[in-house]
Amino acid sequence: MCGLATSSRKHWIKLWNGSIPRHLEAGEAARYLWGAENFHHFGNATGTMPDWETKSYSAGSQDHCGLIFPGINKLCYTGQHFPSSMLNLNDPSDPKQAKVFRWLEDVLYLVDIPVEARPGNYNSQKVNNLTDASVPHDEKVRMVKRLSDASELAWQSICGMDSTSLGHALSETMQAWGEMLPYTLDPYQHEDHAKSKILRDFWMQYDAPHTKGCLFTGAGGGFLMVISDTPIAEGMKIQINHDHYCKPFASDSLGSTAHDVPFSV
Repeated sequence: MCGLATSSRKHWIKLWNGSIPRHLEAGEAARYLWGAENFHHFGNATGTMPDWETKSYSAGSQDHCGLIFPGINKLCYTGQHFPSSMLNLNDPSDPKQAKVFRWLEDVLYLVDIPVEARPGNYNSQKVNNLTDASVPHDEKVRMVKRLSDASELAWQSICGMDSTSLGHALSETMQAWGEMLPYTLDPYQHEDHAKSKILRDFWMQYDAPHTKGCLFTGAGGGFLMVISDTPIAEGMKIQINHDHYCKPFASDSLGSTAHDVPFSV
């Protein structure tokens, strides 16, 4: 997932007055930013009731980590809202990593979607099959495992520079989102049939077999990430950022295992 993190950028400006927190470790800065944006969700400012019982929105920590960590990152979650470990690849001087960076920049395209990503009343949790008591536990486990397997496949595909597998991983992620939280895949369903059809017809023309696969950049749309070995006429190319916004830390190797790296940089 790679949303533009618009709301997180706004909180960055408020938290650090628009400056770059170079005095902090990257993990520490990401935690501060995540906490600042989600205070009204997880905090208990009133002293009466936890705000998460009355507020449905919380910002995912992928946005905050994505804004601060350079290079390519794998974030590992073990049941908490913030990752427990991470793996960072960010050494362009390493020939193997440099080759991966160039390859990913070459096969990944961003395509603008033809409708508003999130209508004014948008709520990604409007239907949540993971919290629905009527959905069997085994079915919930299957849905979560499908997303987890797709994420692992995406990482392995990037490291192995396999565009076919990476495209499949993105498409599987899209389908997993749709199973768990249907409104992340189609924010217009049951409300605006015309826009719903436009959105679905749009992303399906970029999915396999037309390309290697695709995935929305965020819940409810935004842009469409498309994996293709051939140019996408409407697609924008990406450029991986390698600048450290916080205190520099060493890149891992392609042979590292994320589960062996604690979330501290």
